[in-house]
Amino acid sequence: MWAITLGVSAVLAAAISHMQYRQWSESSDHEESPQLRSFQLNYFIVYLLANGADWLQGPYVYALYEQYGHDKDAIAILFICGFFSSMLFGTFVGSLADI
Repeated sequence: MWAITLGVSAVLAAAISHMQYRQWSESSDHEESPQLRSFQLNYFIVYLLANGADWLQGPYVYALYEQYGHDKDAIAILFICGFFSSMLFGTFVGSLADI
């Protein structure tokens, strides 16, 4: 079930992103420079590396919690609390950092 939800969400996100890009490119008179394209590519590569490193961290943290004697339910609650706090505080801290 989660795979279907993930697939549908990915397709919807790609479709919305594509529609927004088309709308932006049709409504504005812009010309992409090679420097901008290079910056976007470099940013995307670093972004993927950072997300990949964070993704690879999960199994090791799980093994660490398991080694400390936590059961699967407690580990699940720790992960959910971590993701929730990241979602909640990351939104506000990111806005404050931009100010």
